[in-house]
Amino acid sequence: MNKTIIGIYGRANEGKSDTIKRACAEFLASHPLAVASISPIDYSVDILLTIQIGDIKIGIESMGDPNSRMISDDTIKKLADLTFDPILGGCDIILCATRTEGMTVSKVDEIANLYDYHTLWMSSFWSPSLNNNALNQQAALSVVEIINALISGAL
Repeated sequence: MNKTIIGIYGRANEGKSDTIKRACAEFLASHPLAVASISPIDYSVDILLTIQIGDIKIGIESMGDPNSRMISDDTIKKLADLTFDPILGGCDIILCATRTEGMTVSKVDEIANLYDYHTLWMSSFWSPSLNNNALNQQAALSVVEIINALISGAL
């Protein structure tokens, strides 16, 4: 399996965190043997957790704003590095939110290079006139398909 960081990028308030939280819920619902590191998951706030499915560990960080815990607490490094964080670390797949440029994108690139991850950049779905809840759900389903393809070795 290719270790991969999936970065959901977009401008502020364009559904990145909601897409990630929906992807987490969809993945867990479609994989009954998957176990989340926290339960119950409070989707009304940003989430930081891992999901174990067989030998595969998925890390999820929905907070991707500049100067957020992604930067101040180095959460992407925590998800990548087992020695840095023995509980969260050692993820094969990391799903996180980022902006379109700047410190959050740089952090993903830094961790990918340091820990030998592939990066996959996906934008959030956003429209000034369409139903953004429906768009976030569609984006979440796309993220789950990518995660499934990574797990199966298709990617």
